[in-house]
Amino acid sequence: MFEGYAKLIAEEKYSPAGFKLRLGLKDVELVLGAARAAEVPMPLASLVKDQFLGGVAQGHGDLDWSALGALVAERAGLKQGG
Repeated sequence: MFEGYAKLIAEEKYSPAGFKLRLGLKDVELVLGAARAAEVPMPLASLVKDQFLGGVAQGHGDLDWSALGALVAERAGLKQGG
């Protein structure tokens, strides 16, 4: 799994998506809902949700979720958006 995603990230090949960013957002929202029900904090899941949500809001929801690394780098000023 890691080898496949590492290759996609290195090659910046985010389309066609194997698992869309918007589906990652849905899944992390499910995790956070379960955590709320169990009264368990999930601070890193909240951080990931914000990044997924930002990517979807920028129109990248149909890209592979491996694009998250590029979107975070762009927000940090480490690369220009494309």
